[in-house]
Amino acid sequence: MDLWRWDWLPELGAGHEDFSYEFRAGSHVLSGTVSAVLEGRAIEGTYLVEADAAWRTRRVVVDLASPGGRLELRANGSGRWSDKDGVWIPALDGCLDIDISLTPATNTLPIRRLDLAIGQAAEIEVAYVLAPELRLRTGRQVYERLDERRWRFQAPDSGFTAELTVDAEGFVIDYPGLFTRAK
Repeated sequence: MDLWRWDWLPELGAGHEDFSYEFRAGSHVLSGTVSAVLEGRAIEGTYLVEADAAWRTRRVVVDLASPGGRLELRANGSGRWSDKDGVWIPALDGCLDIDISLTPATNTLPIRRLDLAIGQAAEIEVAYVLAPELRLRTGRQVYERLDERRWRFQAPDSGFTAELTVDAEGFVIDYPGLFTRAK
């Protein structure tokens, strides 16, 4: 099991995340504990993301003690999502990946799933969890592999662009202006 910490950069707020990753029983399991102050609001909580062997998201749990709230999702790996009770969420149809705003860990899912060659790019639709509100929406994202360890990330709908540096396993080391790995 890998364990490290991401520190939130001052541009985002004050905080950190303790993160762990493990591969067990054919699943990639990403989990983290976040403690932060964002725009004057305290955020304390955990998340768990389970993906299949091909890095397709299958289960997501975000549990916030502060300000409070829980979101549970399941995905079939082919773009169909449901809530914790098995109720289909048609607005998420076609999304293979989850993106949780509190962590750079979820960037690893499309980076690993897409397995792009240097110079290639792909546009995807993700299920996006905005925290601390736990609001759920879809979002277009573009991942472009610049070299072995650098990726250009774009969210075309908002105009956001960042150049991510990752380790050999595809986990973010540096997300300029937002997160940096402190391990």
